[in-house]
Amino acid sequence: MDLLKEYKRLYEQWREEFNKKSLAILPQNQFLQYKKFYEFIDNFEIEDDDHLKKQILEKYKDNVCFMFKDLLKMREAKIINSALNLREIDMDNIYEAEKLLFQNLVASIKGYQKVKSLSIYENNEKLYFPEITPQLKEIETKRSENPLEQIQTDENIAEETSVQAKMEQEEINYSIVRFIKDTPSLVGIDLLHYGPFKKEDIANIPFKNAKILVNEKFAEYIDLS
Repeated sequence: MDLLKEYKRLYEQWREEFNKKSLAILPQNQFLQYKKFYEFIDNFEIEDDDHLKKQILEKYKDNVCFMFKDLLKMREAKIINSALNLREIDMDNIYEAEKLLFQNLVASIKGYQKVKSLSIYENNEKLYFPEITPQLKEIETKRSENPLEQIQTDENIAEETSVQAKMEQEEINYSIVRFIKDTPSLVGIDLLHYGPFKKEDIANIPFKNAKILVNEKFAEYIDLS
């Protein structure tokens, strides 16, 4: 292995990545060469007691380790940013681990957007911790001195409280479903990540998400009774 040549190649790759807003080209075979060089240098030891040689080697090691790790961090940040914006990446220009990262992120984001567009988020309804007490206090201050209106207001409060309690209870219900086709990842209304799923997979997911998947023929309910 030509250490000087490999060092220059890694440096040029790192510099290009640093100076570009978009991803530089780094296919699998090239990544493996850099990885092999990094591991060789990281594990290399000088057997003699020459202090100067050891100092030079340690400095060389530090530079190689920094460039390799920083290169991967820069690329990871660019890939995450592209996924968040659903911006396409040329899959031929990235190595295998990066492909999996990008594909999984995009699947999760698209799954979340799909659930968001079909769920009660679309109607701007609250999902968590309904503020029942402040609403009751607000209504209390507006009560009329007329006994009949007082009774009607109390009935409205009771009905509103019952509806909100029912909504809150529904939000924590879960259903067990069997997937009847491959399904991408999704983010549940409980904001937990689910999937991706393969055909015949079984999962316990929020009822609202399960209902959407069943209606769209992605899954079917499992009756445990």
